[in-house]
Amino acid sequence: MILNLIGEKRVSGKKSDKKNMRKTGSIPAIVYAEGQAGMMISVPANDFKKAYKKSIGEVAIFNLNINGDEFRAIVKEKQIHPVSRDIVHIDFMELHKEKEITIKVPIKFIGTPKSLKEGGVLDVMRRQIEIHCLPHNIPEDIELNIEEVKIGETIHCKDIKVVNAKITEVLDTPILTVHALRTNSDEGTTTA
Repeated sequence: MILNLIGEKRVSGKKSDKKNMRKTGSIPAIVYAEGQAGMMISVPANDFKKAYKKSIGEVAIFNLNINGDEFRAIVKEKQIHPVSRDIVHIDFMELHKEKEITIKVPIKFIGTPKSLKEGGVLDVMRRQIEIHCLPHNIPEDIELNIEEVKIGETIHCKDIKVVNAKITEVLDTPILTVHALRTNSDEGTTTA
């Protein structure tokens, strides 16, 4: 998902300036570009929250307009206040057309395993997967049809197909499994 956000450069990284910025409705942030010093910026808190909320469950790519200059970036990290849960700082990473990036992409599960009607229990271990690709090949999500997963079957990273990207996870990492519902008789309990 492509999201537009307008921000401005800031010159000071002082704690007091950041605190004042937050009081006036801005979030201090930094845009990192490979091989360059980070650029200190601020973005309107409400605009960022609205945009970021729209992208939940998808990869968010921001078109940043900073004092008239355009940058395409992703959120690499955000710091959240432990009590208020407000975002207090954002690290953006600038994307370059010809430089590959490693990024976590959400998995979108399609369907419901038919084996659940046979007494199976779905256990999801991973909801996202790390891939390496050029920025224009980043998918919003990776679809995985799970309708035909049988009891006792496990889907691993190696079972997922991605186009124009490489999975960087350990390929034997489990994504999900359907197992049989355990009962007391399965555990071998006996009564005397």
